[in-house]
This record gives sequence, C-alpha cells and structure tokens, in this order.
Amino acid sequence: MFRNLPPFCKSLIVALVTSAVLSLVVPALAVAALPLYSQLVIRGFQLWRLITYPFFVVASMQGLIGAIFSLAWKAVIVSMFGGELETIVHTKRLTIALAITIVVGGVIFSFLSPDGVLAGPSIITMFLLGAFSYLWPKREISVFGFFWVKAWMIALAVFILSVIPMSGTRMDASAENLFAPVFGALGSIVLFHVMYRQYRFGKAFLDHVEDMLMRRPVRRTSPTKGVVLNDPKATEARIDAILDKIASTGMQSLSKEEREFLLKNSG
Repeated sequence: MFRNLPPFCKSLIVALVTSAVLSLVVPALAVAALPLYSQLVIRGFQLWRLITYPFFVVASMQGLIGAIFSLAWKAVIVSMFGGELETIVHTKRLTIALAITIVVGGVIFSFLSPDGVLAGPSIITMFLLGAFSYLWPKREISVFGFFWVKAWMIALAVFILSVIPMSGTRMDASAENLFAPVFGALGSIVLFHVMYRQYRFGKAFLDHVEDMLMRRPVRRTSPTKGVVLNDPKATEARIDAILDKIASTGMQSLSKEEREFLLKNSG
C-alpha cells in the first residue's frame, strides 16, 4: 500500500515515523525542537515551530505498543483518505492547502494562548478527513471488510475521539487539545470550499471575488463552430459533476477521459 501512495502522503508518513523514532531515541531533542511553544514563537522568533509542531509524535519504551498502534492509525488515515485526495486534487494543491492550515493555525494559537503548547498530528489527520468528507460526504468506506460507513460519519467519530480523549475517567478539554483537530477540520472545509465550491453557500460571492482578482478572460466563441472557449465556469461545473459521480459510485466508475480531465484541471 505504501509503495502505491502519491508522493506527499508518503512524505507525511515518513515524517511521522521519523519523529516517533527521534522521540524514542533522543526524547529530549524531540521535545525541545518540535512542539510549538507560544512564547518561543512570539518572543524567541523560533518560527520553524509553526511547521514542525504537527510532526511531534510521542513514543517511549514504556508505552511502545500504544505508540505503534497510534502511529499505525494515523498512517491508515493518511493512506486511505489522503492518498485518494492527493490523486484527485493534485499534490501541489493539497500540499499548499495543508501548509496554509498548519502555519495559520500555529500563528492563531500562539496569540490566543501565549503560554500554551501545541503539538501532535491531529491537525493533519483532521484536515485530510475534513477535506475528504467535504468533497465526498456520501462515500462509503469499508470498515475491516464487515460493514460500510459513510465518510462523514468516520470523520465525525475521529473528530470526537480527537477532541475529547479520555485519561482514565477524566476528559481533556483543554485549549491545547481542542484547537488542533478543530482548526484542521475547519481549515480544510474552508480552503476546499474556496477551491471547489461544491455547495451553494457563498459560492456566488466567491465566484465574483475570483473574477475580480484574476481578471478572467471574456467568454469567446469560435466563429466556425460556436464553441465556448476559455470558460472556467463550464470547467468548474464539469469538475463538480465528476466529483458527484465519485461520491456516488467511487473512483473506479470514472472513464479514462474523466480522470484525465479532472487531473488536468485540478493542478
């Protein structure tokens, strides 16, 4: 499965595994270098922490089995949901969207919680689940081959488990625990709505803003065949139709021409 993943998802899994190994071998270095300490970002200008904090994975010899299962679970989410997402929306677009979410989330957290600490890959996993569920909410996912669950239900279940994890009988409802999964999910929904506008909410306004900013060319018709050229709205409408088809019947239902059209116009 790993060998068939697109490059960005491979890189995410490698980064998480590398962080876990670093945390296991040199825990002091991992703790000192990777998490986002708000004071060090604001006052110490250690800006790299705005990028590294999602890749801090805790691993220790005492809790090695639990760390392995946790890492495996995150790798499954990246491969199952992120792999198909990257294939459809294009590696560059997914990379930029996730990078924006991570950096902006880190900046906002630093100012909202000046004494706080933010770390862990929940912002990545919830970003991928949120984006996948936004594009294909009705897609049914096989769970262990026994039953099928819609994508939005899986995303909601993982979100709840991420937001209110249990420590014995005590729930962790701290800002540090809540922020990453909430911002990851919201960031993905907002960014992918701006990109694809699959739903009507705010679509006309976003179309108008994009037309003004990009100064799109006027629709031109061919003098011989009357075919509309350079029509981004027609392209967008076809992308939406293909995404609806994927949501209903899966990737395997697309024709070769539809796949090529989607990849060509998603870059």
